[in-house]
Amino acid sequence: MNNIDFFNNFSDAVCVFLNDNNVVFQNTTFFAEFNNFENIEKFKKHFNFNLCFLSMENIINKTPIDFLLQSKENFHTICTYQDINDEYKYYYIHTFKYEKYKIVIFKDITTIDKIESIKNKYKKLEDLYKEEKKSTDKFAKLQEHAQAQVLKMGIINRISLVIRETNDIESILSSTLEEIHNLLGSYKTYFSMKERNGFKVKYSVLNNDIEINLLTEYEDEIHTQIKNKNIVASNCLKEFLNSDKFLTKGIKRIIIPVYNKNKLLGIIVTLTKQKFNLDDNKEILQSISVQLASSIIQAGLIQQLNKKNKKLQKTLNELKNTQMQLINTEKMASIGQLVSGVAHEINTPLASINSNNTLIKKILSSSETISNNQLEILRDLNSIDIEAANRISNIVKSLKRFVRLDEAEFQEADINKELDLTLKLIAHEIKDNITIEKQYSELPPILCSVNMLNQVFMNILVNACHSIIDNKAGKIIITTSFDEKFLYVKIKDNGIGIPTEQQNKIFNVGFTTKKIGIGTGLGLSISKKIIELHKGNITFTSKENTGTEFTISIPFNH
Repeated sequence: MNNIDFFNNFSDAVCVFLNDNNVVFQNTTFFAEFNNFENIEKFKKHFNFNLCFLSMENIINKTPIDFLLQSKENFHTICTYQDINDEYKYYYIHTFKYEKYKIVIFKDITTIDKIESIKNKYKKLEDLYKEEKKSTDKFAKLQEHAQAQVLKMGIINRISLVIRETNDIESILSSTLEEIHNLLGSYKTYFSMKERNGFKVKYSVLNNDIEINLLTEYEDEIHTQIKNKNIVASNCLKEFLNSDKFLTKGIKRIIIPVYNKNKLLGIIVTLTKQKFNLDDNKEILQSISVQLASSIIQAGLIQQLNKKNKKLQKTLNELKNTQMQLINTEKMASIGQLVSGVAHEINTPLASINSNNTLIKKILSSSETISNNQLEILRDLNSIDIEAANRISNIVKSLKRFVRLDEAEFQEADINKELDLTLKLIAHEIKDNITIEKQYSELPPILCSVNMLNQVFMNILVNACHSIIDNKAGKIIITTSFDEKFLYVKIKDNGIGIPTEQQNKIFNVGFTTKKIGIGTGLGLSISKKIIELHKGNITFTSKENTGTEFTISIPFNH
């Protein structure tokens, strides 16, 4: 048996048979695997096929061991083994002839099967891990992208806030360049405007070592990239071609073109020692560039608008001055008419006073004593003089009130009293055939420029008087009223009216229906301006040979 002892070196269980059923050798592994082995018959019963041979007879009565012992050829199979603890193992059994012996090798594949099962489970777990890792990586990328988007939106929002709050281009540039400066970890950032022969530095972050208004030049390939609206990130020896300084190794220059549609406005130049990936920052840099271009154009338009507004304001002031000159011109013309009428009004009482004084002088010089009759005459003359003097005084007071040289421009006034004042001053214009009818309501005081309104009333009343022909019984009706918002003055006459073809011209400057030397053509034009100054309105209705009615409405709150 010594010639088969070498099977003890096998790691698999080995059993050697002689004459089929006689066991002549079992190696140490066999004893370890099948320590309950008593005899071959009992040993057989622990084995069974995993297969069912339906075409064979008496298959149920044979075990794998029977098959291998009966086989005349080499035999191998896989079967199950049930131990004394009713636990199952899987064996690969291989049988072959060796001289006069039949060698049976039992290879335990239970562990291999478990390992294969574990491998399958591991593979599934590995596949699941790969799927989970892929999802996790995808989520991480999404999270990283979201964080980048939040960062970008934060930068864009801060720049937008500055743009909304100010139209000052320097403030907008300061904010924009500082955001880029901080985003890229730069040590120098500035903005240069496009010039015919290069780019001129206009603003620098943190007063960097760059000269404002310095003209910078770049390589042809850089100009080509800028022309194609591309952001250029590169290592270079010089910051710009005409620089006399060389950059240290590892510095990257980023040039961001700023375009408004197809018009190049300028470039943002930034230098950084940090690692820079253009793909990671391209989107936000382009967004900043677009926003900066829009704000530059907007700021430029607003500056132009401000210049135009200043010019318009200057023109408006000049127009206001012209308007005041026209008002004063019309006022002087009105005063000229008043002076003529007032001179007539004053001459009558003055003539009476002078005549009385001559008569008194004669009485006093004709006798040393004054008779009762003469005394009565003197008393009558004195009474006439007092009345004449009062009349002169009232005319002067009315004229002074009309001119309003000693009163503020806007003050509260009783419009009824102002109309009466105007009527007194134009008494010489009211002909004997004209009747004035007053239909006054009890009006609340209104804040206004009294002397201007009186000028309006006088213009309309004088025109009304002039429209009434001498041979016609004239009538002027003055009506005042008010509601919650407006005070109304209506002046109606029964004069000759205004021809239809002239009604759209009466408020035009210089238009008049009066003879040369009588009208200035400013009265109604100035009147309209004065009422508009009070935020009010002046309208009229007129019919030829019937008369005209003007309606003036002035708001209480203006």
